[in-house]
Amino acid sequence: MIYLISIPSYHLIENEISNIIKDKNYIFFNMAKISVKEIIEEANYFSLTGENKYIVISNADFFGPDKLNEEDSELLYNYLTNPIKNTILIFTTEYPIDLRKKTTKEIKTNHNIININKFSYKDYENAINKYVKSKGFDIEYKCINYLINNSYDNLDIIFNELDKIMLYYNKKTTIKYKDLIKTLSNALDNNNFHFVNAVIEKNLKQAYNLYNDLKIYKVEPIALINLLAREYRLMYYVKKLYQEKCNLNEICSKLKLQDWQINKIYNNTLKYSFEEIEKNLVDLSKIDTSIKKGIWDKDTALISFLLESCI
Repeated sequence: MIYLISIPSYHLIENEISNIIKDKNYIFFNMAKISVKEIIEEANYFSLTGENKYIVISNADFFGPDKLNEEDSELLYNYLTNPIKNTILIFTTEYPIDLRKKTTKEIKTNHNIININKFSYKDYENAINKYVKSKGFDIEYKCINYLINNSYDNLDIIFNELDKIMLYYNKKTTIKYKDLIKTLSNALDNNNFHFVNAVIEKNLKQAYNLYNDLKIYKVEPIALINLLAREYRLMYYVKKLYQEKCNLNEICSKLKLQDWQINKIYNNTLKYSFEEIEKNLVDLSKIDTSIKKGIWDKDTALISFLLESCI
């Protein structure tokens, strides 16, 4: 039996896994650290006792935005069409799945898909109430509204904030709005451009922390790569135009930017040589291509770029 769980919340994914596995033992794999071949090999091993063997595979984003190479795609598809009877495979992803892919189609047609990617306000409200009550607490309605509006509709952030407030009380009671406001941390910085600025300014620690924040908000590394490439291209053009003795008005006209934007970009170019800007653009292009072809893991590739460029 095979399951594909697509929900933008690791808490809810864990709930679905628990509903399937109950109290059984299972093998866990992270697709960021293992190959499709290794998963299929494990799935093909028979249980000596004849009992069901459960395998959970997290970050199976190749059912959504990521891509497998042709060999891995065929290997996975062949297993999906002829799975081992006593092996229960559970693929999970926090990204929307692509129902046009043949592997996803096969699971939808002959196996099981749990696909929840759109939440109404009522869904958030019910999830919060259910989570709070499962811990023995109640919650004021005003708290629910505040959590939804100030957590970017991200359930995992909401659950994490609820865990903090419940620790604050240290007893089972009603969560009150005044206490919630007092104890919650500042909202995570979800601004992509703050991340880009940190990279351009070669602030590795800030860039790394912001990237981890952005991952919580499901920001795709490809989007960040494109933003970085755009900024480096502008830096190259501005540096080159100033070298050619163009004045500020001419540069603004050529690049269709405001004077304050040009000044900011120019100040950034002072930290870079032409060779360094060119190298970063080439590296980002290689990373973009390799991720889209399924050759490189997106997180590892972007973090490697940060380590090399922010020095």
